[in-house]
Amino acid sequence: MVKKLNGILTRLKIDNQYYILSLALLLTLGLWLCGLPLAAQENEPMDSLTEVAVKNSLDEQSAKMDEMLHLWYVQREIISANSVLAELTDDTTNFCHNDSLMADRLSKIVTVVPLAYNDKVGSFIELYSIRRKKSSAAMLGLAQYYFPWMQAIFDKYNVPEELIYLTIIESGLNPLAVSKAGATGIWQFMYQTGKLYGLEVNTFVDDRRDPYKATDAAARHLRDLYNMFGDWGLAISAYNCGAGNVRKAIARSGGKQTFWQVSPYLPRETQNYFPLYIGALYLMKYHNDYGIQAAKIAIPSAVDTVMVNKEMHLEQVSRVLNIDLDELKILNPQYKRLIIPAYSKPYPIRLRVTDMLRFIELQDSIHNYHYDEYFTPMKVYTSQFTGKPLAEGESKKIYYYVKSGDNLSKIAAKYHLSVAELKKMNKLSSNSVKVKQRLLVGYEYVAPAKPAVQVELPLVSDTLVAQDSTANMLQAPEIKEEPSTPVVYYVKKGDTMTSIANRYHTTARKIADYNKISNMNALKVGQKLVIPR
Repeated sequence: MVKKLNGILTRLKIDNQYYILSLALLLTLGLWLCGLPLAAQENEPMDSLTEVAVKNSLDEQSAKMDEMLHLWYVQREIISANSVLAELTDDTTNFCHNDSLMADRLSKIVTVVPLAYNDKVGSFIELYSIRRKKSSAAMLGLAQYYFPWMQAIFDKYNVPEELIYLTIIESGLNPLAVSKAGATGIWQFMYQTGKLYGLEVNTFVDDRRDPYKATDAAARHLRDLYNMFGDWGLAISAYNCGAGNVRKAIARSGGKQTFWQVSPYLPRETQNYFPLYIGALYLMKYHNDYGIQAAKIAIPSAVDTVMVNKEMHLEQVSRVLNIDLDELKILNPQYKRLIIPAYSKPYPIRLRVTDMLRFIELQDSIHNYHYDEYFTPMKVYTSQFTGKPLAEGESKKIYYYVKSGDNLSKIAAKYHLSVAELKKMNKLSSNSVKVKQRLLVGYEYVAPAKPAVQVELPLVSDTLVAQDSTANMLQAPEIKEEPSTPVVYYVKKGDTMTSIANRYHTTARKIADYNKISNMNALKVGQKLVIPR
């Protein structure tokens, strides 16, 4: 536009002394005609380095959305015949920016966060609203689960509720997300920052993956950053690159106090972070105008929490209470190895309200269910750090062979380890690994071998042996295993005595006799059965 105006001014042979003033007036008139609010102009032409940084940010966000789409509960919705996700397609055609329209829409959003429109913001609006419609519909569906209670937490700390949209650019609303740098969870906390705000991180637990605890920590962290800088744009930037880098940028800017003034002096990635937030905010407010509706992601919302006083494996809970293990994982993502490590202090478990009473009644049965199978590998694993001797032969080591493109952070995340734990298990002094290098990454249970049965053979005469060489081949008596702890099961719609028996590898007759049931065809929904093991 400037070049065209230059040509016009040249052709009109405007006197040099009025050239600059005339150009400015024409520019202002052009912007006014486009309907672009002047207060929203924070735009400068992007140089090649800035364009590369914007492209990198776009690629990084796309990768996060791809990872989110592979979550099991999102995949379940994708394959659903009636899902809005089945109807949406990502638009990869060139997007015609209607700058004035998008700027006008942004100006109508009521927020204390200083919004503005420029080319960067337009690129990120395009990403969420046009190029990745399916991903955005999935994130909107997840938002219906996460955002109501996140807003309540932010309100408690007097932090603008719309800052919860940072989770869109941090993780794509994926509580299991892990960055290359090791930032973890829906709010992407680094280890030290998480510890500073009371998030527990150890061998078994990572509270950064607990959306509730991480959201509480994020609200406090953002509040502290705003109190430090007095500008929400700078507070959001500090959440990305750290308060120290923002202080340095302010100093290099000559003491400027707003994001748009300080932005050129921030790290390039962080220069794009706040515009990304504006793009996500725009999506949340105007997705209907782009034909994007929230997908119906099936995450249980009627849930409650109870404290557990004995160590448990989530798979024990799943099998005894007949709850989908994937559901337990998403409700309790902080347990890295699916272990609730309540060895010396209570830990929470989150369940559907309808499952809570059964869990409370059957805690002992859950704890005892195949205990050795679930906890022997954990004992062997923790022995690497505690030095406690353990019985041999109850577990075997699991190895991983390094592939091209692997690094310690990636391998550790795959096996729910920290980099420090992985290095200690393998006695590594550096973070470098080589292709085909063998790494110890965990253990699995090996059932102890049954002891050989010693049978005393009766004395027989040589004559009998000669007559029948099989006389000495006496069969060993049958070894009866000790019965396991019975399991309590509540009859569900569609159950039969036979289907229940098959599930627990027993017979319908055994269940009926154990429960003194004379008519096996008269089961009732909700009926309590004790399953003999």
